[in-house]
Amino acid sequence: QGEAMLFPYSVMSTAAMLLYFLLLSDLSVFSTRVSAFALICTRVVSEVALFLFGLTFFVCAFACAVSALEQDDPDFAGIPKSALQLYKITLGMFSGSHYDMLMDYPALMVAIFVYVVTTAIFMLNLL
Repeated sequence: QGEAMLFPYSVMSTAAMLLYFLLLSDLSVFSTRVSAFALICTRVVSEVALFLFGLTFFVCAFACAVSALEQDDPDFAGIPKSALQLYKITLGMFSGSHYDMLMDYPALMVAIFVYVVTTAIFMLNLL
């Protein structure tokens, strides 16, 4: 009977631990250095979240646009696959052999080039 309650109990204990450490962060007011660090972390996290929201907007827009192109690249077949590949390009995880395959589809290559320039110039300057 106790085995059935094991997973819900573990979920609740995980939430309790996270809330405990969240309350523990209130003790940062006793040290000026830790308080400044906590303040900077909250400011930076909000900026990173804003950057990720903007990046997701660009990824969705370009994934839809690339999916509308007449191309037969299996990496960009459909919106979810295109979005995943665009995230990989942004994070530098897109391999060189895949870039070579893009040369077979000039319109796709131009779209990817515009995406890279847009995210590298505009989005990365937001950070």
